[in-house]
Amino acid sequence: MSFSRRFRNLPPKAIRVTDPFWSRWQEILCRRTVPHIHRQLVETGRIANFERAASRSGRFEGLFFNDSDVYKWLEAAAYAQAIRFEPSTQEAIDDTVRKIAAAQQADGYLNTFIQLEHPDLRYRNLGALHELYCIGHLVEAACALAENLGQTALLDVAVRAVGNVRSVFGPDGRIGYCGHEELENALVRLADLTGEESYRAYALWMIEQRGRRPSPFEAELWDEAAMAVNDHPRHALLRNGEYSGEYCQDHLPIRQHTEVVGHAVRAMYLYAAATQAAMDLGDEALEAALVRVWRNLVDKRMYITAGVGASASNEGFTRDYDLPNLQAYAETCAAIGFVLWSQRLLEATGESEFADVVELGLYNGVLSGIGTDGESFFYPNPLESRGQHRRVPWFACACCPPNVARTIGQIGSLAVGASDEAVWIHLPIGFDAELRFPDGPARLSARGEHPWKEGYELSIDVDRPTEFEVRVRIPGWADDVSFETSDDGEAAEYECGDAVFRRVWKPGDRIRMAWTLHPVWMESHPLVLENAGRVALQRGPVVYCLEEADLGAHPQNFSADVWTEPEAVSAADLFPGAV
Repeated sequence: MSFSRRFRNLPPKAIRVTDPFWSRWQEILCRRTVPHIHRQLVETGRIANFERAASRSGRFEGLFFNDSDVYKWLEAAAYAQAIRFEPSTQEAIDDTVRKIAAAQQADGYLNTFIQLEHPDLRYRNLGALHELYCIGHLVEAACALAENLGQTALLDVAVRAVGNVRSVFGPDGRIGYCGHEELENALVRLADLTGEESYRAYALWMIEQRGRRPSPFEAELWDEAAMAVNDHPRHALLRNGEYSGEYCQDHLPIRQHTEVVGHAVRAMYLYAAATQAAMDLGDEALEAALVRVWRNLVDKRMYITAGVGASASNEGFTRDYDLPNLQAYAETCAAIGFVLWSQRLLEATGESEFADVVELGLYNGVLSGIGTDGESFFYPNPLESRGQHRRVPWFACACCPPNVARTIGQIGSLAVGASDEAVWIHLPIGFDAELRFPDGPARLSARGEHPWKEGYELSIDVDRPTEFEVRVRIPGWADDVSFETSDDGEAAEYECGDAVFRRVWKPGDRIRMAWTLHPVWMESHPLVLENAGRVALQRGPVVYCLEEADLGAHPQNFSADVWTEPEAVSAADLFPGAV
């Protein structure tokens, strides 16, 4: 499986989601979720921290990585504004960006916790204090604002912040990288936006330094001043008194990784960044390692919902087939990271099995993290509950709410990609988009009622006969798939799990896709001991659950007759269109 970029995702501003399912979620995002998160950022002092840092007065409020929540909200808000412009949201964006810019120090350094509480500890506890992680989310927010709204004020701040990091760490400076990966992803994105390839090379340098010895984290463990602020790495990175590094994927150089270990979100972000870097390298050893680790995760350490990271003790992974239900952690951010990594592998290979996981994760492991009100959230997403789990409006550690918000804002981008000669449809959702090919522009409109109803239609409008490929993924869950084209042209070819239509398109051409949606009883691997005698029910990409609110009794009291085929009935009272 050789890596090379097969396509690029459409930027959110370039695609309008018309899908009944996802457009409802995006409406909730714009109308409720983005304003709700902004209120929480204000009420909990996260934005005020930037004001205090600018005036160099007052105390920091909250957890040391809270800057990142503000940046992730800005990214989500940028996507929301591209979907539906709201003057009040734009005012909030502009006000927040001004406060961030004012807080940045003259040399480009920006971290309100360090600036207000520990100015002498700059970059002295990379393993725990998330300075580079926060800068990564700053960069991603800046890129989103520039790409979708044409606003570059935050991009100037981000470039200066990265410049400060590069003045300290690099091949000619200190060896250093963040205990919580994220900056690596952001640097690749910054390279794509600016055309400055040195950012991509710098991301790869950080990726390749991780896992070597001596690790920069080892010396930090005995820096008493730095550990006095947060000594978590001493517990997380040591094993029997010896440094292991598994918690933050610092146990081995990345090309030697054979299984996914440690903190789940950190691992997903590392591998997503490494996959992007590998697309540009042609590095077979790195490519093989990434696919090897992904396969270990999917085959042996993933829940049926595409939730990952089963253990609360390390917010991550333990051993193969250790997938408890009641104690499942399955953090929302980890599912989001897994979707993003799988999407990068899809870009690198064109193989539809990666899109299958993207879809599974979006409809289950990610969306479970937010309520249908758009204002309540899960941090862990257990697969079983005895009534102790409730979504809440906010968390002290609030990484998940803005993360799920920025993901919903990017659904169109995750669904459709384009190369110079092809459009790639990964998720059968409704959308409108205009693409440019060598022969001219093409306007594409897709309609369907996925995931509830069968069938999907793509309409193509061109000014004149235009040649390009249409590649439509055949979902792994689909039965009896068939295609019909309005031009009665040559039948589709099949490559990498896609139906591929190569032809000269004329105005009004259409592709109709039909499939059968059967509810299916799903049985786990027998080594997942907690699932002995249990099944799950899945229809299309949607995994169902039994809930006391619906049943009026404890779900644990019910049994399933797996020899009787389930009947699909309307449940529109629960969610529009639901089955």
